[in-house]
This record gives sequence, structure tokens and C-alpha cells, in this order.
Amino acid sequence: MKNFDSKRFGQVLKLDFAEGRKAISWGALAMLLLYLFFFWFAHNLVFHDEFYDVSEPYATELRITNICEGVGGFGAVAMLFYWLISASILYRSEQKKRQRIAWLMLPATNLEKFLSRWIYMVIFSLVGGVLMFFLADLLHMAYLWISGNPVKDATTYFFHTLPHQGEHDPLMTTINVYGMMITIHAFFLMGSVLFKKYHFIVCAALVVLAFTVIASIFNTLGLYQYNGETARIAIDIVFIVFEAVAISLFNWLAYRLFCRWQVVTHKFVNL
Repeated sequence: MKNFDSKRFGQVLKLDFAEGRKAISWGALAMLLLYLFFFWFAHNLVFHDEFYDVSEPYATELRITNICEGVGGFGAVAMLFYWLISASILYRSEQKKRQRIAWLMLPATNLEKFLSRWIYMVIFSLVGGVLMFFLADLLHMAYLWISGNPVKDATTYFFHTLPHQGEHDPLMTTINVYGMMITIHAFFLMGSVLFKKYHFIVCAALVVLAFTVIASIFNTLGLYQYNGETARIAIDIVFIVFEAVAISLFNWLAYRLFCRWQVVTHKFVNL
């Protein structure tokens, strides 16, 4: 059997979608309801007309703008958490013995099965999280129109909250932020293969611990005091290289650990 065959890979993709469509639907619905809750919370408990000491219609317009900006920011953060949670529970169903046996006996190579689940997770979690926010924003704009309020969109603020190259965001810093996000995602992916229980909690705790150690090293070495342009660029380059290595390492480890899966494993880890 060849290590990778496109037709066989396509069949594995179809199987993953067929078996995971309910989880996809429920996850998308949960994100939609969460986004709508953000809008409701902003309208009813955060932004009120009495907070704005300006005359109408400026007070209402300012309130709607603040609602859209606030919900856009919280929505972007929620979508990133959804992306990480999806990575951490990627192989949750295969932790049970029956599902693991069926998965291991699937007539496809480990590379095909691993890539299929990885693509399935990235596309449906990332794209799904964005599309659900867009749908929630459309429903909110419909509500604003029906209620006679100024119609504004929150999607613009949603994308603006995500790291981007702007007027005051150097390119190196932007690459660094995205690199760190992908690094954390790759670590959560590895955790979904390695751990058998509490995937997200364990991975999140280890990430917090890692950031604490890194911050302690920065404070000990006084790296935060280097304010020169050359020093900042050098530190950014070091972090970008570190992130590139970490992303490659975590994905490689996830695949190698996946290839070592057996029917009977340790109680807490798949070894």
C-alpha cells in the first residue's frame, strides 16, 4: 500500500465528514448562540443610552457603534478559543476502545488518516467560527433595522481585532503573533493525540506554565529593557525561528504519536 493515495485519501475525508457532521452542526450552533448572547448582553447589560451624555440621534449611534465594536472583539477571542478546543478534542471519540479498533482497522495509511482529520478540523473549526459570526451579525443588523436603530456591522471589528498588519503594527510583530497562535494550536493538536482525558484543560495549563516560564526568563535577563530598533528586530527574529521550529516539532510529534497508537494504552496517555 502506498503511503499516500489521492483516491483513498478522498474516501477518508468523506468518512470523517459523514461521522463528524453532527459534531460540526452542534459546534456551529453553539458558536452562533454564543455570538447572539454577546449581542444580547451588550444591548441589555453593558451599553445603555443613559451612559452617553450627548443628544439624540448621536447617543444611539454611539451606543450601537460601541456594541458592534465590543461584540466584534469578544467574538474574535471566542472564535480563537473554539479553534483551540476543536484541536484539543480532535481524537476524543477514538479514546474509546471500540472506536479506536475501528479507526486502526480503517484501510488507509496513517498519513492519510492523520491529514484527513487535520484538514477536517482546521477547515470546519476556523471557517465555521467565522461564518457563524457573520450569520449572527446579519441577524443583529436585521434586528437593528426592524427596531429603527442605525444599522452597523460588527464583522469589521471582528476582523480588526484579529492580529493584522496596520499602521502601528510592524510586520515582524504581526508575523510573531500569528506564529504564536499557530504554535499553540499545534501544541493542542499534539495534546489531542497524546492525552486520553481532559485534553483542553491539560493543554491550557501547560501553555500557561510555558508562558510563565518564558516571562520569568525575560524578566531575569532584562530582555524587555532592550528598546532599540535593532534589538527589537533581533528578538522578533528569534521568536519567529522558535515558533517555526515549535510548529514543525509539535505537528511531527502529533503524527509520530498517532502512528504509535495501539488498542490498549496507558490510562492517561496514548503510549
